[in-house]
Amino acid sequence: MEDLGLRFPTRELDAARVLAAVPEAVLVVIDDHVGYANDAARELFMGDPTDAPLSLLLDGWRGDPADAAPAFATIRLGEERRPIQVRTADAGDGRVIVMLRDARGMLSAQEAEAARALAEERYRSLVEQIPAVVYADEGGEHTTYVNPQVEEILGVTQRAYLEDPGLWLRMVHPEDRARVQAESDAFLRGEGGDLADYRMVRPDGRVVWIRDRAFAHRDAEGRVLWEHGILFDVTELKEAEERIAYLAFHDALTGLANRSLFEESLGLAIGRAQRGGLGVAVLFLDLDNFKVVNDSLGHHAGDELLTRLAGRLRTCTRDADMVARQGGDEFLMLLGDLDDGEAVSTATHVAGRVEEVLRDPFVIQSVSFDITGSIGISLYPDDASDAATLMRQADAAMYQAKRTARGSHAFWSAG
Repeated sequence: MEDLGLRFPTRELDAARVLAAVPEAVLVVIDDHVGYANDAARELFMGDPTDAPLSLLLDGWRGDPADAAPAFATIRLGEERRPIQVRTADAGDGRVIVMLRDARGMLSAQEAEAARALAEERYRSLVEQIPAVVYADEGGEHTTYVNPQVEEILGVTQRAYLEDPGLWLRMVHPEDRARVQAESDAFLRGEGGDLADYRMVRPDGRVVWIRDRAFAHRDAEGRVLWEHGILFDVTELKEAEERIAYLAFHDALTGLANRSLFEESLGLAIGRAQRGGLGVAVLFLDLDNFKVVNDSLGHHAGDELLTRLAGRLRTCTRDADMVARQGGDEFLMLLGDLDDGEAVSTATHVAGRVEEVLRDPFVIQSVSFDITGSIGISLYPDDASDAATLMRQADAAMYQAKRTARGSHAFWSAG
């Protein structure tokens, strides 16, 4: 792997930050009084020992801590007395660093630093293997680190990503870019949370969906000192969600709208018609002799015929109209936004087109089938004013057509 000299965005740690990171209890003592205690020491003493004399904290401790040899002592914890091991180090300016641990062992300052370095190396190894893009930005703007996964997920090298500050935003899909920029700016100002999922376009043209989770480290005034985050590739998840959403409103076999989408669209069409004084027509098609296909060649042949029929039915309507599969061998057609006086003629014309496309035989597995269909038609506002009633009336009219002459169409009639 190419060595780019990448560094994590850590600052030069001062003594307090080093001691705070040490997992052992640490006290900094000045003239026998505790001037600093890290989190581990506060936990060990069950409180903040700052300003307390060290001699009161440690039984048997006498004299200058700097002169004390490593020894065992006990800490009072209520009624409990815990054995500890003590080691001191002269900081050279009158301060004494006292490191405490139970009798099982001791961690020196040098060992603590080595442990910290080892932890960082292990962290780096983990970050470079995680299946996501991990990044760090200086001041929330200039990228100082990105892991090797940027090449696999986004299709660009680490060097290219680091050397071009504007690359990330340019790769955001044009339709998402303005929103992502606004959300990113709000996040850096401390006014927003996580970015909504967005798309990025790889150099090879492939679009990937990204879930960006960032964490900002700010100064006392809220300005971003540095930011780190993870870009997850959620393309498969998004495609699955889109597929589920599609199947909720479409027929899996034919790709046509399903009954749910048809009912919803019919309701909207009626609403537009009410506001604009327009008409709506519903056509209900049921094949007359479909069962013979399944009985002779099986359900696979029947599915193939229904799929081909769906393609023919799409040619019978305008682009603004809807063709849906009700289920089985039943289909629905929605003709909306019809001008006054045109509903009957338009519905009649479409029904005639359906009858025409059904006249051509369907050849399935080298077997020719002549298929006919009966069509029922209902109209808004002549027959009903709601979607459910219009669909029931079209269904009833279809059965009327079957009784009269199979392969024909009939309009709903109350009589």
